[in-house]
Amino acid sequence: MVAMLEQREWTDWQFTREDLRQTPSVHCGWTVEREELDRAKACSLIYSASRKLQLPQVTSASACVYLHRFFMRHSLKEYHHYNIAATCLFFACKAEETLRKLDLFIPVIVYYASKGNRKAPPGTGEFEKWRTVILRTEVVLLEALCFDMVVDHPYVFLIEALEKARPTQQLSQMAWNFIADFLRLPLCLVYSPRAIAVAAISLATKVASAEMRKGMEDGSWMDRVGAGNESVAEIVQWLLDFYTREAQARSVSHAGADSASNEVAQTPASSPGSATSPMSSAIISHQPSPMSETK
Repeated sequence: MVAMLEQREWTDWQFTREDLRQTPSVHCGWTVEREELDRAKACSLIYSASRKLQLPQVTSASACVYLHRFFMRHSLKEYHHYNIAATCLFFACKAEETLRKLDLFIPVIVYYASKGNRKAPPGTGEFEKWRTVILRTEVVLLEALCFDMVVDHPYVFLIEALEKARPTQQLSQMAWNFIADFLRLPLCLVYSPRAIAVAAISLATKVASAEMRKGMEDGSWMDRVGAGNESVAEIVQWLLDFYTREAQARSVSHAGADSASNEVAQTPASSPGSATSPMSSAIISHQPSPMSETK
């Protein structure tokens, strides 16, 4: 079954790193780095809203994959990443049969998109604006996805890999959490779900304590899970490089905020903040925090 899932995943949605340098957004003036940050911020909004709405991980994961696929066919100049994040999550709720009513869904999206600065109860203009955006954009999303709602997640392969690798419970949980960070990036467009799952274990072994790495020190677990070392190393390095860029962007954003006047500081930000999983030395926070960008 796992082999069948992996084969299907790579039928229609496989891209290369070079393809990510030629996306519609890049052609519209975005740098590769800026697009990656915007995608990650959109996924962080998805995760924040999903937790508040008590959605299962598979729903938020599907929403992130839909978002990455969408921006391979449309640009961030055409569609704001928060609009697409909201639409992808609402659509994923339908696809994964975890429905949430718009009366509940929209206020949560607006709260996290505005860092708590805006409210959108049903019947307000803000609510109606988001309702219109989501329902209209949903049609565009479906067309961009070619009505393909099927997503094969790394979580399925992670369970299989953990059974073969036999790590500690703490390291297993850390690897599970890393999947969410991997899905903030367009890794799912370049690498197979199996490779991402193994990379999550590999990264966990790099940052875990000696006690948590017990039984995994010699790297023989890679042979047990049949992992390809080259792709796993590339995936891990991609995320580590992104952590560095994200931390740098956050520092610049905070520096600008510190120097702003009180009047400006009270105004909803016009440039995105970042909900991050920052890396500090060997300590990495694995849970995305609420977004700081306003719509």
